[in-house]
Amino acid sequence: MNVVWRVGVAALLDAAYLVSYWWVMDLPWLSYGLLLGWLVGAVAARQWWLKSMQAPWQGVLLALSLVLPCLSWTMSRQAAPAGLSGPRHGVGQRVAMAFLLCLVLLASGSGLAERRVLGPAMAPVETTAVEALNRSLVLAAASYGSARLIDRGIALVSEAELTLPVIGGVAVKPGQFFKPLQDMAERYSDVMVVAMASIGIQRVLIELGHNASIAVLGSTVALILLISLMLPSVAWRLGRLARGALVLLVVARLMVPLAVTGVAVISDAVLEPRRIVAQQQLDTATAELQEADVEALEAEDSGLFDWMRELRDETTAMALDVRGFSDDMVDRFIQLLVVYLLETVLLPLGLLVALWWVVRTFTMPPMTNQTSIERHR
Repeated sequence: MNVVWRVGVAALLDAAYLVSYWWVMDLPWLSYGLLLGWLVGAVAARQWWLKSMQAPWQGVLLALSLVLPCLSWTMSRQAAPAGLSGPRHGVGQRVAMAFLLCLVLLASGSGLAERRVLGPAMAPVETTAVEALNRSLVLAAASYGSARLIDRGIALVSEAELTLPVIGGVAVKPGQFFKPLQDMAERYSDVMVVAMASIGIQRVLIELGHNASIAVLGSTVALILLISLMLPSVAWRLGRLARGALVLLVVARLMVPLAVTGVAVISDAVLEPRRIVAQQQLDTATAELQEADVEALEAEDSGLFDWMRELRDETTAMALDVRGFSDDMVDRFIQLLVVYLLETVLLPLGLLVALWWVVRTFTMPPMTNQTSIERHR
C-alpha cells in the first residue's frame, strides 16, 4: 500500500473518529474507539516531538494529533528522526506542542473528556464495581449485626446457673464455655467495622475518580507540561512531576474500578461459597441464642435452663455439647474473618499496589544516560 492509500485510509478513519464524538452519547460503545484514537494520537504526538520537522504541515499534525490521530500517526512514520547534533526541539515544535496541550487542558477542564469518552467507556465497569461494593456492604452489616446479637445472647447465657441434682445439687454455669465464642464475636464485630469502612473508602474513591480525576489531574498534567515548555531549564523535573500526576490519574480513574471489579470476580468464584456456608451456620446460632434470650425474658426460672437442656438430654454430657457448639462457631467466625478480610481489605490493597506498580513502570521508566545528559544541560 503506497503513501497515498495510507493517507486516504487514515483520513477516513479520522472522519469516523470525529463523527463518533457526536454519536457517543447515543452509542456508548463508540467511546472505546475514541479511547483508541487518543492512544494513537498520543503516540503520534510523541513521534513528532522526537523527529526533525522540516515542513509547517508537520507542526500542524503535531498540534492536531488528538484531532486527527490516524493521519498524524501515518505521516509521522515518514518523517526523519531528529539529528543528535542539531536542535532537537525548535520553536515550531514547541508552539505546536503548546497548542496540543491547550486542547488537552480545555478538554479536561470543560468535562468533555469525561462526558464523551471516559464516562461512557467506564460506565459498565463502574456499575459492576458499585453493585459489588453495595452487596459487600449489606453482607458485612448483616454479619456485624449477627455478631452483636451473639455477643448479647452469650452475655446472658454465660451467667445462667444450672443445678445438677446428680452431683448433690451443685450449681454450675455451662454457659462459661461460650466465653471464647463471645471474645471472638467481639473481635469479629470490630473487623466488620473495618471492612465496612474499607468498602466506604472504595466507594468514595470511585466517586472521586468519576467526578474529579480528569478535571483535576488531567488539567494538572497538561498545565505542568505547558510550564515545562516555557521553562526548559527545569523541564526534566516538571516532566517527572507530570508523569507522577499521570500515574495518579490512571489509578484513580481506571484502576480503582477495575480492581474492585476484579475483587468481585475473585470473591464470587472462590470466597462466596465459603462465606455462604459459614454465614448460614452463624445465622442459625444467632436465631438459637435469640430464642433463648426471649425465653429467658418470658420465663426467668426455666427459659434458659430448658434451652441448654435441649442441647443434650443427659446433664453429664451437656458441658461437652456446649463446648463443641462454641468451638464450631469460633471456627465459623474465623472462616468469615478470612473471607471478609480478603474481600474488603487485602485483595483490594494488593491489586491496587500491583496496578500502581505496573502503571508507574510504564509511565515513569528509569532514567537513561541520554536523560541524564539532558538533565545537566
